[in-house]
Amino acid sequence: MRLPSPIARREVLRLPLALAAVLGPFPSLPAHAISATTMSGKSKPELGMILVDEPKQTGASISAEAVLPGGKVASVSYQSKFPLVSGGYYDVETMATEGGDGAFVQIATAKGDLASLKKDWFLQAICGVTGRYGSYGAPTDAKVLADDKGSGTRMLDISFTVLSPSMAEIQRRAVVSATQPAGSSEVVMLVSGCSASRWKKGGEAAARGAASSFKVSTRATDLKYTASSDYRYGKTSGPSNMSSRNDDMIALENGSTRGAFGF
Repeated sequence: MRLPSPIARREVLRLPLALAAVLGPFPSLPAHAISATTMSGKSKPELGMILVDEPKQTGASISAEAVLPGGKVASVSYQSKFPLVSGGYYDVETMATEGGDGAFVQIATAKGDLASLKKDWFLQAICGVTGRYGSYGAPTDAKVLADDKGSGTRMLDISFTVLSPSMAEIQRRAVVSATQPAGSSEVVMLVSGCSASRWKKGGEAAARGAASSFKVSTRATDLKYTASSDYRYGKTSGPSNMSSRNDDMIALENGSTRGAFGF
């Protein structure tokens, strides 16, 4: 069956999880029929990140380089009290060991300059089913609570509701620090947040600290904005004895229905 879009592919992958939540386990289903991606209900978020090399953390300083269209590399950095998370599911992301507090970098293409972008553009980019928070369905009740159009940077406060693996609704808050490199149509964002219940218990301070420290600079490069430019290209994800482990940067370029670096 030919799937019409990445969104459709994701929903097919999530269907077994949603059915399991309602009907319980499927005892007659052979174990080999379910891939690791399907079992977790998660496929890699589509955050526009083509990484030149592995992100780095020195103390509280996080740094990485990502390829942009048009022969540029964006060097990004921010401060975080949380460690970098590793694994094929993540690009550039820091996360608390408990509680879900964290921050991640996302690149999205915009039609227009940063200051003129409508608030809904940010919500659609961040809260889509293919985004970081869409593992179990697109976030709902997304709102922009504040929007500060500073000089060269745009800072937004947002709120939204996500679904947990058990299909419970969890309200979240986040601060978005967005910048648009000169001559580029791409907007580079740091999304930093936590659950609404933790917002006034240290989560807000950590989110605003990371967002205010976010910096982006660019340099020229010969690298193309394609999957093959990513340092992870061609590398497998998952144990060597897993028959369903995915060569997902290859899958991206070949248009496979598997989730990129899916676990």
